[in-house]
Amino acid sequence: MAMALGDYTVTEAGFGADLGAEKFLDIKCRKAGLKPSCVVLVATVRALKYHGGVAKADLGSENLEALEKGLPNLLKHVENITKVFGLPAVVAINRFVQDTDAELDLIREKCAAYGVNVALSEVWGKGGEGGLELGREVLRIIDEEKGNFTFSYELDGTIEDKITSVVKKVYGGDGITVLPAAKKQIQQLTALGFDKCPVCIAKTQYSFS
Repeated sequence: MAMALGDYTVTEAGFGADLGAEKFLDIKCRKAGLKPSCVVLVATVRALKYHGGVAKADLGSENLEALEKGLPNLLKHVENITKVFGLPAVVAINRFVQDTDAELDLIREKCAAYGVNVALSEVWGKGGEGGLELGREVLRIIDEEKGNFTFSYELDGTIEDKITSVVKKVYGGDGITVLPAAKKQIQQLTALGFDKCPVCIAKTQYSFS
């Protein structure tokens, strides 16, 4: 309805490029015939430093070393969107007042190496004006970068093939181990003709998300 009535439609696909976005792209977009024009990956300096080993009590202090250790997490999400799914993206940094210019510059530098820009989202502190930078970058991408949208797996593979593809391409795993009970379920699903459907995978957020 939104796409029929508006010039631009923004939707929240869910948590992470490995969870909500994978399901949105591999299942919803495939079935609905949708092709996103741009993906916005939201991150915070605080969260990246936390991934880098900083205690919660110290997240307000500048720590470039910890930030650099935490950045591979964000960059894997960038890689999923741009390399696995072939979509243009922008990294939106939800800025806190404690974030320093040096920290923001480091994120810009690392993201630029992956071919994506960083835009600050300062809506909390500045209202609508704080969202202009991000809005302009999204519009630029829509106008200038078309992308080459692909799925992480094709429907004609087996259920194991599809799960393996998601695990290897999206999660960064080496492969899958299928337990006997799951093998039996897969055989039943295949016999019923469901093996040509997309797979919807639940996972813990404590892997790389």
